[in-house]
Amino acid sequence: MEDVVVIGAGIIGVCAALNLAQRGMRVHIVDGAPPGSGCSFGNAGLIAVDHVAPLASPETMAGLPRMLLRRDGPLRLHKRSLPRMAPWLLEFAAQAQRPRYRRNTRALASLVTGAAQAWRRLLDRHIAGDLFRDIGSLYVFEHPVARATERAQLDLLDRHGVRYENLTAGQVRRDYLPSLTPHISHARYFPGMASVTDPQQVVERVFEAALAAGARFTRAAVDALRALPDGRIGFMLNGAMHPAAKVLIAAGSRSAELAQQLGARIELTNERGYHVQLGGPSQETLRVPVSFVERGFTCNPMAQGIRLAGTVELGARGAPDWRRADLLATQFQTLFPGAGAAQVASRWYGDRPTLPDYLPMIGEMRGARNVFVATGHQHLGLTLGPLSGELVAQLMARETPAVDLAPFRIDRF
Repeated sequence: MEDVVVIGAGIIGVCAALNLAQRGMRVHIVDGAPPGSGCSFGNAGLIAVDHVAPLASPETMAGLPRMLLRRDGPLRLHKRSLPRMAPWLLEFAAQAQRPRYRRNTRALASLVTGAAQAWRRLLDRHIAGDLFRDIGSLYVFEHPVARATERAQLDLLDRHGVRYENLTAGQVRRDYLPSLTPHISHARYFPGMASVTDPQQVVERVFEAALAAGARFTRAAVDALRALPDGRIGFMLNGAMHPAAKVLIAAGSRSAELAQQLGARIELTNERGYHVQLGGPSQETLRVPVSFVERGFTCNPMAQGIRLAGTVELGARGAPDWRRADLLATQFQTLFPGAGAAQVASRWYGDRPTLPDYLPMIGEMRGARNVFVATGHQHLGLTLGPLSGELVAQLMARETPAVDLAPFRIDRF
């Protein structure tokens, strides 16, 4: 039996801890916050099996000027942060070039196409089944898409076996969104895209399963990591250094800071996102989750009301700009004029850990043996959580991972 420390109690960390504990390892989960209270709490709740291509793409680069010029657009770049963000932005531009984009798409698809089966394995353990919905999801387009662009999108989905159905505006309103404005173009329904009704409860259920399998939890921030002379890894809690045979850094936006203490430089940025929870409209307004492509946000009927999640802020620091969250409620009211007043019950913001190629980072540090990293899941933490937890546990147990992890290695930049 090995003493393994998992730093981070988000969806990635708890899924990894569960798999490690079930392998007979002595697992110690450490986090300064309650399990699932970060981005795992605030996400859109979608298991996005259609996201086989990274956001670092030629199409994203072509659309950046238009997005940045729109005040109500889905992307905001803080000008004062440009000097600090420059290395990340330059690497993003390099990864968005066609050859690298194709390579990165193959890599991301190798994970995303296995996400649904990993979720099914989790559900087969009778974990969080009552929070899981296999009802599909909609993408709504307010404007027609150029024929060549549409064909490229559909070819990508076909190539990776993603099921979809194209719908007219009338079909969308009749079958799924009766209160939706008639001023839309068309939609695409993904029958294989599942969702959850409470993301934090999902993490809590996996966490409880990990404890039942033998893991333990300490609520404290890891202050430092050190390589010890005997080959073990030291982690400091409340001023005291403790040894572990292996360490997994799954600390979201803090992962780069912790990895740097052991000599690894990770090109991680904090991509700020927001959500608002609506208490006003009936959930009958949304019979399935829906994403509005041009506006870049998602509406998901959850246990506590309709959640609107989206917007991206790059280079944000300090206090949140709640206007970004309120914008989501305003847009919902525009899109669903027949749903009644959009009453904001709560607001949230959080920083997604994002790498320039929009691929996660899953691997072992070359300069610090027995230190592993699982971070950078950007918008796909909930989608890939169960699979990433399996893969990094296989890696830490010195088994051959079920997916080739070379594209996700720590030193790839």
